[in-house]
Amino acid sequence: MRIIVTGATGFIGTALCKELLQSGHEVIAIIRPESNKKNKLEFGNEYREKLQILELSLEELGQLADIVKADVFYHLAWNGSAGAEREDFDIQYTNIAYTAEAMRTAVKCGCHKFIGAGSQAEYGVVHGIAKEDETVPKPFMMYGAAKVAAYQMGQVLAKQLGISFVWPRIYSIYGVGENPGTLVNYVIDTLKKGEMPELSPCENMWNFMYITDCVRTLRMLGENMDTEGIYHVASEDTRVLKEFVEEIRDIVAPGAELGFGIRQSNPERTFWLEPSIEKVQKLDVKEAVSFEEGIKRK
Repeated sequence: MRIIVTGATGFIGTALCKELLQSGHEVIAIIRPESNKKNKLEFGNEYREKLQILELSLEELGQLADIVKADVFYHLAWNGSAGAEREDFDIQYTNIAYTAEAMRTAVKCGCHKFIGAGSQAEYGVVHGIAKEDETVPKPFMMYGAAKVAAYQMGQVLAKQLGISFVWPRIYSIYGVGENPGTLVNYVIDTLKKGEMPELSPCENMWNFMYITDCVRTLRMLGENMDTEGIYHVASEDTRVLKEFVEEIRDIVAPGAELGFGIRQSNPERTFWLEPSIEKVQKLDVKEAVSFEEGIKRK
């Protein structure tokens, strides 16, 4: 298949492009004009003929229809996905319109399937197992609210446009190439310096999925003709967050002290990640990287 991927230089986007190429697909990678991350898409000469890189801003996505034809469209690009911009109304609001424009462009490019990039942040604070078709989203930040709106409006627009619509709700992804400042990177880096990580109580449930397992799942959502609607992209391994942190310590610096409770957490803004993955498991997705193995690869 010929597959378009926006946000191709992001953590998940880059890994997805590589996964698709290795699986024999042709990839049209959309990156920001003059992006300084373009070299992340250098996967080797064997993939050069199957990878086309186009520099287009989100405002210019509509031009794609005059340039390429494709079968599947992955829209991973999203402004303000980290830091203070997650709470910026204007930035988050524009992402909804960009999603709609991406969908219209997908149709014009001949795509039969559109795959967005949802987030566990859409649910807000959910205590207990979250299920795609039962749990009501109650986001507490603009980022999560905009993702919910993009999904709700996107599914209606998809019906109007006659295109299949898939919304992966992606949980906590880690691995080689992830953005600095994540919990996993902070704990590893601090321990390697011989220092004590300062942490919240870490008593909430959590779910980590290795990046290659994540993008394999995303690929299968695109390849399967029958996929439609929301799918949790998450691991089989759900535990109390404290256990994950202790496992990192045991691998990186056995016996080192961990500062649980030094940082206070707001229960109304503390995610509780306990996803149901029964729906995605029906695709026969197989996890290949355990948390222990993933940390050792870092």
